[in-house]
Amino acid sequence: MNKGVVLALFILIAAFACSTNEPASNTSIGSPEPTALSPVYASSSTFGEEGRVRGVANLDSLHVDGAIGGIRVSGTGTVSVEPDVAILQVGVEVFAGKVSTARSEASKAMDSVVSVLKKEGVEEKDIQTTRFNIYPRYDYEEVTINGKRIGTQVLTGYTVNNTVKAKIYEIDKVGEIIDKGADAGGDYARINGVDFTVDDPTPYQTEIRKMAVEDAVGKAQEYALLTNVELGPVVELNEMTSGSVHSPYEADYGMRMMAAAPPTTSISAGQLEISLTVNTLFAIK
Repeated sequence: MNKGVVLALFILIAAFACSTNEPASNTSIGSPEPTALSPVYASSSTFGEEGRVRGVANLDSLHVDGAIGGIRVSGTGTVSVEPDVAILQVGVEVFAGKVSTARSEASKAMDSVVSVLKKEGVEEKDIQTTRFNIYPRYDYEEVTINGKRIGTQVLTGYTVNNTVKAKIYEIDKVGEIIDKGADAGGDYARINGVDFTVDDPTPYQTEIRKMAVEDAVGKAQEYALLTNVELGPVVELNEMTSGSVHSPYEADYGMRMMAAAPPTTSISAGQLEISLTVNTLFAIK
């Protein structure tokens, strides 16, 4: 056989063998072609809580990575009111060499203070014990042992502290009650402070809720305008705990009594602010 023919046949056989050994395609039979993910179009920018900028999808794609997109703002409503109740923290503090002596003296002094409160119109249900402590008191001394000076604690006695919280509805009598309570407790008396508040803030809640929501809506509208988006409906609203802001009258009355007998104590209640905050999330159209 002609050598040229043999060579041609050999080349054809080799080519056929290579084609049958090619690896199979990675595409599985029946598997659909992967589809391109739908693009998420973010608005130019929207503002998150505390004014932080966050990208947000259109209304039909609010869920982005598990988070709801939109304009998140808070609103606050506040009204100023006159307080109608005073909270007086009054008590006694006694130091003695023995626990029994300190406790006995404190009990007598506290009974006198509470008796004055009741005589001045404070009901028993409005008097509540807020603190009662018995603890040792030590002095630090240095002693010489085997030629070495060593510091040590020496027990000198025990302190008993008893404090009550009294609600006083006749605010104009607070100064007078403080004076009489301090006199009743003598040198053991301690006035730890006076707070003024509103006993029932419920009547003001409707008004401050309205103010808080209007404040939130106004902020959301402003952010929508600034970011060139159309504001949608509220999709989330949470109300924070509300309450009155106390105006504390701080007084270490016990220390001042030791210096001299003061004139009638003057107490000013002033005004309080009752506030409420709502956290809201507005959708974007």
